[in-house]
Amino acid sequence: MEERDLEMDDDGKIKIRKRNERNVLEGSSGETEDGSIIIDIPDFGAADEEDGENIAAEKAAEEAQRAAWEEQLRARKNKSLQIVEEAEKLYRAGEFDAAGEKFLDGATTYNGNWRAWFGVVRVHTKDLTDFSDVYECEQAYDKAFRYMPKTERAELSGKYVPALAARAEICAKERERFTAADVEEREGAREGIRRECSSAQKLFFAALALLAAFLVAGCALAPLVNTVPDERFLIPCIVCFALAVAALGFFAVFARRFVRAKGALRKNLRAGTTEAGARAREFAEEEELIRSIIEDFTK
Repeated sequence: MEERDLEMDDDGKIKIRKRNERNVLEGSSGETEDGSIIIDIPDFGAADEEDGENIAAEKAAEEAQRAAWEEQLRARKNKSLQIVEEAEKLYRAGEFDAAGEKFLDGATTYNGNWRAWFGVVRVHTKDLTDFSDVYECEQAYDKAFRYMPKTERAELSGKYVPALAARAEICAKERERFTAADVEEREGAREGIRRECSSAQKLFFAALALLAAFLVAGCALAPLVNTVPDERFLIPCIVCFALAVAALGFFAVFARRFVRAKGALRKNLRAGTTEAGARAREFAEEEELIRSIIEDFTK
């Protein structure tokens, strides 16, 4: 317990006494036998000291927990590397399905192992030569390049980029060739399609005109049927409506033909609608995909 004397005008003294849990029972504030006055105040230093001890203990516990977690992480990482080595042996032996399963096991054991994720991509794409199933391993591809260090990325770039660039150039040439074939095929067939469309249009409007004429005639004769006792208006009215029904059948046939011809013309005017155009689109998509992979290797 610390005490400090303060002089008073009446020759008395005031003693200030710091209190903590250990000396709180030694007495309370008041006047002593020698006339001094004792004032108790809390000993904040002792509380701070205890708080510091608690904080230090908490930090030590956190450090121990972190160390245990890091040790566990290192063990998982080493186990994942061993699994990837086993997968590489299977891959080199041509057992691709088994290798793919092993690569997945390695990635599951340690999510940050880029070699495991890249192994999955290699299995699905036949070592980046066949991209027909590339979207089935899209997640593995993203994680492989996310965790891949720059040094390893540069090394793999030297291995894969030249072949990928050559394949992209082939795709570009094939795309241009099939695009030209698509244009040529559509232009060659366009004149015939336009003639068919014009003919179908004329027949469509002719059938529409006949239908309208017979309907109008029948409707005009209908009110006159009951105005005379004989059948001079009845028979022509029935004939007009019968011809209108027949014209309706022709109109339906020619309307369907006209719609098909107009659709064929619109399709002919749209690029990529032939078989050659479909092939050009496939090569364009493959080229775009390969160039995006090259960019991921080189960025």
